[in-house]
Amino acid sequence: MGLMSDIYTSIKIILKQLLMEKDIYELHEMLEEYIRNNIFSSNLIRKLSFQFQRLLHYMDEHSTSLYTKELGDQYLTFRSLPVNNRRKKETSFNMEARYITLLNGMLEDKWIIKVSRKNLEIPLPGSLGDYCMNFLEKYATARRLNIKTKNNYYNSLYKFCERMEFDHVTSFSDITAEKVLDFVSSIHNCKDHIATILRALLRQLHDEKIIDFRTASILDNIKTRPKSKLPSYYTPLEVMGVEATIDRKYPLGKRDYAMILLATRLGLRSSDIRFLKFSDLDWDTNLIYLEQFKTKRKIELPLLTDIGEAIIDYIQHGRPKSESKFVFLRASSPYEPLTSTGLYVIINKYFQRSNVEWGKRRHGIHAMRHSLATNMLKKGTPIAVISDSLGHADSITTMKYIHLNVDGLLKCTLDVPIVDNDFYLQKGEGIYE
Repeated sequence: MGLMSDIYTSIKIILKQLLMEKDIYELHEMLEEYIRNNIFSSNLIRKLSFQFQRLLHYMDEHSTSLYTKELGDQYLTFRSLPVNNRRKKETSFNMEARYITLLNGMLEDKWIIKVSRKNLEIPLPGSLGDYCMNFLEKYATARRLNIKTKNNYYNSLYKFCERMEFDHVTSFSDITAEKVLDFVSSIHNCKDHIATILRALLRQLHDEKIIDFRTASILDNIKTRPKSKLPSYYTPLEVMGVEATIDRKYPLGKRDYAMILLATRLGLRSSDIRFLKFSDLDWDTNLIYLEQFKTKRKIELPLLTDIGEAIIDYIQHGRPKSESKFVFLRASSPYEPLTSTGLYVIINKYFQRSNVEWGKRRHGIHAMRHSLATNMLKKGTPIAVISDSLGHADSITTMKYIHLNVDGLLKCTLDVPIVDNDFYLQKGEGIYE
């Protein structure tokens, strides 16, 4: 029995070695076919075709047509030499390395290319796919994830499910800590997304008593990428410089001006601006009552004079005729709230038109929110008040959030207009006429 076992093991090793080499033409054709079926990118195919020709030339010089991982490593070492990598305007060495990584994955039959966002309705593969798909839908709804984050988690679960299928894991009870860690360690990109969604999935499985505690907690100590730097700070004069570039003669300008004021004067998040409803505006008390999209915390903010004027101007002279409950809509059909990307494009446009030197500073809605908090601090506003205005759960979050730039705090501040209770002559349904 021992002899037969040894022979069987030897045969497995030989077969594995044979599988670890493949004709380069056949391997590249497999890769192109995979890309066509999964990411629909002709541009990527063209780039990889260029890399294929380079690799082919190298292999011809070494009199071989069989590709192995070792040959790929040798090729990258060769290409990294200064004499071979002088023209940076050509495809970068990063693309060469990516091409070799893709070839290695196809060679091992376990590389998972990022699935195109055009194809997100594809069910997750394997016997675990249905459960993971349902879990993702519930998780995304509960966390109110934006489409980009949901896409990232979908791609992560796709890779995980396909890897489990490759490892012949047919049930969640068959998942071991070793298999999960082996999968995570094999991933080089987007490890933070994978760790986050897998951690949530494993905890759910543990709560349902499908897996044991050891498996559920193995990712708790996995370090993800460091948090990005705090948003950039803009002085009040810079903020007003951006606002001044908005042409309010046209419907789009009326809408954009009102939205951006909500960020610069009240510090609302992008999601709260995009999903602001008519029912959130109390014209009788000049207050805004809303449940924050991100935190679900209810906040109360003053409906400042300039903001109220801008919203009324947009509703009466710029907003498309629509029964939508949301205040701000796309300018063309379908009349729906803007996406987060759409709102970023809008504010980025006005930054570019302004004379504000933004350079490497971030210049989105969140930067405006951050700048408001910093300017409030400069005026001597208590941290607790700033925290409440921004909708933070506690002051600790606010302290981490505020950019304590001494030079910036010494500059002039943006005066917040006092609400005149008699200002709004148009109230209730009169503004919608």
